[in-house]
Amino acid sequence: MGVKEDFFRLKAACLQAKGDDREKAEQEMDRFFDSLRPEDQKELQAAIDEDFARIHQVVEDAKKMKRQIEVRKILSEVLPFISVSEFAKQYFDKSASWLHQRINGNEVHGKVATFTEKELKILSDALKDVADKLNNAAIVLA
Repeated sequence: MGVKEDFFRLKAACLQAKGDDREKAEQEMDRFFDSLRPEDQKELQAAIDEDFARIHQVVEDAKKMKRQIEVRKILSEVLPFISVSEFAKQYFDKSASWLHQRINGNEVHGKVATFTEKELKILSDALKDVADKLNNAAIVLA
């Protein structure tokens, strides 16, 4: 096995181990680091860089998922009171199914449908516009 493969194997063992096994896994990782030759450092650094990139991608994916959940929760309280079809058409020039796909995070053509930052801004502005229209109607009726 190469340095990269050993690093990932030992890292996984450390993460999965508990109690005494954890201590043994950490000792094995220490022995691995102590055994590295200067020429192995570049391969180890590449493995660590790859691991950090993967971790950052997981964090970004989690942030996107959290944002989708927040959008869905916020809109779940609003959508029953508006025509989704008309809302999607007027503010996005799209269909109701397009809007629902993004709200629900449906898979479309093999990818999870989400709002872009631009679409989230449009959504925010659209909701403000609807709120203004409702407030104006309430004022007129009062």
